[in-house]
Amino acid sequence: MKVLLAPHGTRGDVQPMLALATALRTRGHDASFVAPSNFGDWIRAHGFPAESDGIDVAAMLQSSGMHFDSLRWQMRYLTDVLMPALFEHVPRAMPDADLIVGSGVQFVAASVAEQREVPYATAVFCPCAVPSSATPPPPTRTQTLPRWLNRLLWSIGGPIAGLALRRPMNAGRAKLGLPPVDSPLGHLLGRRMLLASDRDLGPIGDDAIESAVATDAWILDEPPALDPRLERFLDRDPAPVYVGFGSMIARDAAALSDAAIAAVRALGRPVLIASGWADLGRHVDAAPGSGDDVLVSDTMPHPEVFPRVAAVVHHGGAGTTTAAARAGVAQVALPHILDQYYWAHRIEMLGIGPPGLPVELVTADILSDRIDAAVSDDRIVRRAAEVGRAVASRNGVNAAVDHLERLALHSEE
Repeated sequence: MKVLLAPHGTRGDVQPMLALATALRTRGHDASFVAPSNFGDWIRAHGFPAESDGIDVAAMLQSSGMHFDSLRWQMRYLTDVLMPALFEHVPRAMPDADLIVGSGVQFVAASVAEQREVPYATAVFCPCAVPSSATPPPPTRTQTLPRWLNRLLWSIGGPIAGLALRRPMNAGRAKLGLPPVDSPLGHLLGRRMLLASDRDLGPIGDDAIESAVATDAWILDEPPALDPRLERFLDRDPAPVYVGFGSMIARDAAALSDAAIAAVRALGRPVLIASGWADLGRHVDAAPGSGDDVLVSDTMPHPEVFPRVAAVVHHGGAGTTTAAARAGVAQVALPHILDQYYWAHRIEMLGIGPPGLPVELVTADILSDRIDAAVSDDRIVRRAAEVGRAVASRNGVNAAVDHLERLALHSEE
């Protein structure tokens, strides 16, 4: 079976698909990618062909005109930039694919599969991307709404989003010789959805749509790669606190870094900063005499680092939340956008960290209190270890391949 994998988004969208590609290869299938151009070299380093989908996500998020925390900006980007680029590049990729799998804000690959008359599946990495009364849609920050209101938000939000997406989607479909669709989101939701989320950490809603199936999270096993300086820093006593926001861009990275460093220093612990796309801590790293209790690094392999830190302070992305949970370490979530509020809520509900703190509300004092609870509250520490043992025992890639093989088989009948 030849499978075209079409993720679009940040590392949190691409890495699980790399895990899926590896599992497909182990089963004897051929996997190829069409993905953001900034991930091409990384994908090819794992031995998979990769074509650009026309967008460099890192450059886009780091551009001066980016306002990713604005829903208006997000919709304008989707309709005016992303969808035209995807309709131009995705149809060229792996023309002999037997099956296509998309993820992230990939609104085009399903139409390409329809044109080619091959099956399609959407991979999602958070239950809040699957319509149900258990969770509100991703743009909703509040996670404690009554179930009837969650369902209402889904029924209202879909048509509203469809109004914005319909024009560029149908323009692209016309170029493929396909008829227009009235509901762009319904066009996706009617296909097979694979929820790659751990059953305990992010369970699927009990009344989720019938097209969705849960497989547990897709975990990519990569060889450890710790540089000697990082290795020495992780051996410190007391253990350091990790601070990193992955692909998120902070409006004032220097101020956020300073607040995080002050918060951790107030607890007498060293600070390990993953610079990420926001370049966190770079001003500290370059300052003479800044102290030996702060280490800023680009390369931070979570499976090797997280088990050796006292707590993980992060943005609440699905991948980082899962990696910290697998390590059995307490978490402090500072959500920025979308599904990160869901994960912050789950961290609190599972007792593996204190209540989340929206990133715009961060001060050194408030963050220090949150981190202190994560490292000092015996209930949180014990619960993080307990949940970690369960989450670390599971990897959903084989279940995902099973579903894809059945999907391909049924399409041939």
